[in-house]
Amino acid sequence: MSLSRTLSSGASSLIAQQLQMDVISNNIANASTTGYKSMRGEFADQLSQIYNYGSAPTANLSGSGFGGTDPKEIGLGVKLVATTNNFSQGAMETTSRPLDLALQGDGFFVYNVNGTSMYSRDGAISIDKSGNLVNSQGALLQGYNVLMNNGLAVKGAYNTNMLTGGVHNLNIPPNVISAPTQTTNVTVQGNLDTNMVAGATNDRKTSIDIFDTAGGKHTLYLHFSKPAGPPAPAAGQYSMNIYLDNDSVAAKSVGITVSPAAAAISVPVNFNPDGTLIIPAGGYQLDSASLNNANSLAAPRFSSAITLKLSDPSNLMAGMTNLAQTSNATAIASDGYTSGDLKSLSVDPNGRIIGAFTNGQSELLGQVSIAKFSNQGGLVKQGNNMFITGPDSGNPNVSTAGDIFSSTLIVSNSLESSNVDITTEFVNMIKTQRAFEAASRTITTADQLLQEVNQLKR
Repeated sequence: MSLSRTLSSGASSLIAQQLQMDVISNNIANASTTGYKSMRGEFADQLSQIYNYGSAPTANLSGSGFGGTDPKEIGLGVKLVATTNNFSQGAMETTSRPLDLALQGDGFFVYNVNGTSMYSRDGAISIDKSGNLVNSQGALLQGYNVLMNNGLAVKGAYNTNMLTGGVHNLNIPPNVISAPTQTTNVTVQGNLDTNMVAGATNDRKTSIDIFDTAGGKHTLYLHFSKPAGPPAPAAGQYSMNIYLDNDSVAAKSVGITVSPAAAAISVPVNFNPDGTLIIPAGGYQLDSASLNNANSLAAPRFSSAITLKLSDPSNLMAGMTNLAQTSNATAIASDGYTSGDLKSLSVDPNGRIIGAFTNGQSELLGQVSIAKFSNQGGLVKQGNNMFITGPDSGNPNVSTAGDIFSSTLIVSNSLESSNVDITTEFVNMIKTQRAFEAASRTITTADQLLQEVNQLKR
């Protein structure tokens, strides 16, 4: 009588259940680990010992012969064949840190660890003293930085910062500033009273702050009045004088050159009988030479012209008007701004890092990249919430959330919790404990049978 198979099968079961308990205990231990993905042990029976393969039936219609027989085989135990990661979405935990990032959907954050690319669902990010975006272990978050030229951000469409084409260590320099931008457009809206009389009795003055190339602030004054004549002005005819700080500035109608002069130059502002603007239909332009000739400037500060927009061609009544109402023409808006220091950061669902500056501007400072794999189950765990590529994971496809990977978004002020279900793990623990106990009973029972065999000689 041989009981070696029984002992071997029981031993394999004990080993397999021990490994299953290792998986369960590791899941429970990581129930609070950010971005952790639970694991599951998978088992298969050991190769069976085959005594025969069975036989096919030989019976015929006359009733002679035999029926078929099934194979005769005895199993040799169990083994752990795989551990499978559960990549289901973990719950989102709201935090108060804008650089706490969570992924909603498939994908991984990309990190550089001593030159090796690693991947993680953990997005608890900080900025080190050099401006690098790093996780809690100092791994460098990867993404697209702002394209720089001679220390200045390269601007693209809509005056937004352009990003590099390749993935690098994300870095926001500690001394980053929002560079100044010269004012190039001033918008004027409102009414000039049809009852305005010549002289300074009920004329209209307005002013607005503008900025030069270096970010210096100046005040642009606009003075609307009724020309005194002679000849007496016709209905709807007004004039505008322009001053930079306290110095007069020459203006030209867009497309019509007006020579600069030292004294204030009156330019016409004329209206149709219905109160809509006729002249200047394209607005007025203050060229850089006229602006730089102002006595208040110690050196040339304006590199571009400033356009005064007095009307909206698509809606003339939204610009300057000439109605029988109180004069309220006002310079309502100007672009351009002075330099500003970084005040705060935010991250949008596409991973774009936006800096808010003390000059009121918001600028793009980088974009977080994410990676996807054809078989994320083939990734290999490396500890510290990190994975690396494995032989069956495929190469990473690295791009951006929302823009390219439309099914994945980045959630700021949030962290993804572990997806471990404690209830499920406790149930699995009970099942594993019972299986271990049963396997140990087969070994003790086999031992008792062997003792009986040994006592047959007595």
